[in-house]
Amino acid sequence: MTQPVEVVKPIRRRHSRSRFKRLRKRIARLVPWRSLLITVITLASIALIGGLVLATDATKRMNTSISNLNHVLTTLQNRPGTELTLDDFQRLKASVDDLLNTLGQVRGQAGFLRPFAAANADLNATYLSLDITNELALSVNDLLTALEPTLFFMVAGDEEDTVVRQISAGERITELLRLGRSRFFTATEHLDNARTQLDQMNFDGVSPQTLLNLVTLDNYEKQFREINNSLILLPDALEIALGLTQQQSYLVLSQNSDELRPSGGYLSTYGWITVRNGRIIDYDYSATTATSPNPPSVENPYHPPRWWIPYGDSDSVYAAWDGSWYADFQKTAEMAVWYYDTGNNPESPVSGAIGIDTYAIEALLSAIGSVPVAQYNVVVTADNFRELVYDIRTRGENQHKQFLGDLYRQIFNQWQTAGRSQEVSTRILGVLLQALQEKHVMLYFRDERMNQIVDSLGWSGRQFPALDQDYLMVADANLGNKSNRSVIRQLTYDVAIDENGLLDARATIDYDYPSSIAEQDPAVDPAYHGPLDYRSLLQVFTPLGSVLRETTGATFDVEPIDDPLHYAFVTQIDVDYNSGERIQFSYNTPALIQNLGEYRHYRLLLQKQPGTPAELVSVQVSLPPGASVIQTQPEAAASYNLDRPIVEFRVELAGDRSVDIIYDP
Repeated sequence: MTQPVEVVKPIRRRHSRSRFKRLRKRIARLVPWRSLLITVITLASIALIGGLVLATDATKRMNTSISNLNHVLTTLQNRPGTELTLDDFQRLKASVDDLLNTLGQVRGQAGFLRPFAAANADLNATYLSLDITNELALSVNDLLTALEPTLFFMVAGDEEDTVVRQISAGERITELLRLGRSRFFTATEHLDNARTQLDQMNFDGVSPQTLLNLVTLDNYEKQFREINNSLILLPDALEIALGLTQQQSYLVLSQNSDELRPSGGYLSTYGWITVRNGRIIDYDYSATTATSPNPPSVENPYHPPRWWIPYGDSDSVYAAWDGSWYADFQKTAEMAVWYYDTGNNPESPVSGAIGIDTYAIEALLSAIGSVPVAQYNVVVTADNFRELVYDIRTRGENQHKQFLGDLYRQIFNQWQTAGRSQEVSTRILGVLLQALQEKHVMLYFRDERMNQIVDSLGWSGRQFPALDQDYLMVADANLGNKSNRSVIRQLTYDVAIDENGLLDARATIDYDYPSSIAEQDPAVDPAYHGPLDYRSLLQVFTPLGSVLRETTGATFDVEPIDDPLHYAFVTQIDVDYNSGERIQFSYNTPALIQNLGEYRHYRLLLQKQPGTPAELVSVQVSLPPGASVIQTQPEAAASYNLDRPIVEFRVELAGDRSVDIIYDP
């Protein structure tokens, strides 16, 4: 019997497979892949966490340096401009140098972790912040280096001397500013680098603190660029404005803020000054009448709006001088310059205009001390100025205007001779700087370079557009008396932001006209200075595209006015003597909230009406339900939650002010 054949599997094949399996097992024992993978992930995580820790430490060190720099800047900003010394600027430069050194160390220490930055939004943003801060610090360093020769000259090399001693030497100043121009242009390159990085920034996934750092850097870049651009323009602009190459003349518009107008006050007197080599070499002052200054003999290209004070046909040209319906001083000054030049008045054509109101004249008098006016046998001071003006006004029509003309000529005379006294000269410059900041003195030039510079300084009285942010400006026009010093105006602004960024807004204007103040006011006198009751033509400017829903407290029709830059509500307000009135406008605006990744930014610009004292404005902002505040600027006066977060501010409107809120929706 045949035996069954045993089928034997090929040994070689089995042996080969088992060898491979054994080799694989041996390798697996030698190299634990799972552990290796976990280790790699762990190391990467440690690198990222370590990077965040290091970046956080770097940010702290960087923020400490920035905080020191801010402390120096704040100290300088809180000191009168006339008291700044070369030592102050050297301390500022030392703070910038310290920041640059810190940035160099931090970027060097944290550099090896940069490849991991893309994996974490906060880490990436921190590195970006370091780069942007470095570019901004380099730009400021260039800017200060470029300014140092000019500042050294202005204080004659004395570290404790102030920057006003050589301020009239305009020709040398322009030469030294030109010397530093190459560094201004280098500063521009650094600012461009910072702007490019800021524009490419993605805010998604960053922490609130990182977001605030980036927003702060964005604001710094805009501020530094504005300053740097002005300094680039300044030498050529000063050469023209100060009459260094050719004599220049300027129209002086004296605005009586007791009889308020949207851009400052009624033009009761006017004058002209001639400047050569940075000094006033001639000047004159006159009363405003229907024939002074000489009126143009051509048609007026500036036509009053239909809601403004009506002018007869015979007065249509005079409206360009007396109109003042604009809340923008630049437009009012442009009209007055046209009127003056076209009438072939002395020293025309003028190169620009200077607006100066009653508050500024009182401040000048306080700096000078006293001004004798021989023709009237009086000595004028800040304390008796208004009383003398209104006393002389009772003597006959235009008598006070003639007195003001004589007084202002004497002020100019003493102003010129004040240069012999450093103390008086410093006081005058100090009060003028404050008056410029508070819109009691405003400047307009034909040369757009000078306008750009005074705009950046906030000295132009320009009304800003209301296109991409929330906005409020209230402008009154007195309709016939001189009582504005006795009328207290207070503004309240309430706004609710919805989830889509639309604004539900309410602007409230309260007027109080108490007899206790009016009885002490020499301008309030129905026998000589107009009716006792206060009548005003009110303009309330809001963002473009606003829609008025409701008005309460108005006894006259409200006319909406739509222009290219604002949406305004116009009506008349009557406030009887020793009483008060309250008017309220409720309206909606388009979406005006800026998106910052997952965060939101609300910004409100409050513009002050020229010719008004500092006013208290109460602002209440209601955020969308569920939102949380990340930061406010200025610091909130109060905050609470009534179904939605509410933030309150108390803003003193001595000049234009902003309210900023960054929140998480």
